[in-house]
Amino acid sequence: MPVHLADGQEMFLKKNVKGKFDKLRIKLGWYTPHKINSLWFSEFFKSNAIECHAYMLMCQDELRFDYKDIINYCNAEHPSHSVRYLGKCLNDKGNVSEIMMIDPEKIPLQYNMIVFMADVSKNKSGNQHFGMVKNVHINILNEDSNQQICNYNLSQRYDGMTSILFGALCRCDRGWEFVAVGEGSTGNVIDSLVIPVFYDEERRIAI
Repeated sequence: MPVHLADGQEMFLKKNVKGKFDKLRIKLGWYTPHKINSLWFSEFFKSNAIECHAYMLMCQDELRFDYKDIINYCNAEHPSHSVRYLGKCLNDKGNVSEIMMIDPEKIPLQYNMIVFMADVSKNKSGNQHFGMVKNVHINILNEDSNQQICNYNLSQRYDGMTSILFGALCRCDRGWEFVAVGEGSTGNVIDSLVIPVFYDEERRIAI
């Protein structure tokens, strides 16, 4: 049975019978509550739907990272081959998922955290925000068996928010753990969310 997480909760990844961590498939998703005529499906998404993009940030100590450590549709695979962006899935009901793959066994030792986040495209008009979507969530599955490991439905309201920090996969003494965050911001997701949540001593999540 998958683990259902709430804001601030954590889940440790378990190793398989070979003593290794399985590959993970990560799905960041949301629902656009509009009725869509499938005949005009592609035109709807071009003109009406909120345009959001999900991405991962691979962090070293003290939030050191390079362009290669930002994994998204523009930079689909990390040089270590440990993290990949697989693409966006959407249907005529308004469900959107952005899919990523992580192989914990291949993550270089200098990286201690992988952050999952999304923001509204800067190419769109300024009146778009995450309050326009519903059912914002992240699911973690076993890449090989497609079995769901955990899911986290973000509970906050995101009216006016243009970026969301879903959570992070953090290296710890026991291996890896997923931390559910679910915070939104009107600013840059790294400056306004990642740094305060994980690196500000007054707010830092214990990992």
